[in-house]
Amino acid sequence: MNKQFSLRLGRAIQAVGINPTQFAYKAGVPQGTISKCLNGHVPTAKILLRISKMSGKSVDWLLTGKEKKGSGEGYVAEKAARYGHGQRKLKAADEIWIDKLL
Repeated sequence: MNKQFSLRLGRAIQAVGINPTQFAYKAGVPQGTISKCLNGHVPTAKILLRISKMSGKSVDWLLTGKEKKGSGEGYVAEKAARYGHGQRKLKAADEIWIDKLL
């Protein structure tokens, strides 16, 4: 149980200017999960990222209350990995299809 996390989450939701149910809907998180989080439960990384994006607060701030300087928008958005690409020589037709899919 993490009361500090729940307090920071409550402040973040309040700062957005909507109620927790609306926040959950807009963040794509089950309302019950937000309710649990407001009562001290720390969510999974996937849910934490959604909360971070919706609130505009960093994951670091939500978890620890500390903000890294120069942290940008408050969350990490990495470029998708290109698994299998470049490991072996592909035919030209295959490369075209892979590029279209990516």
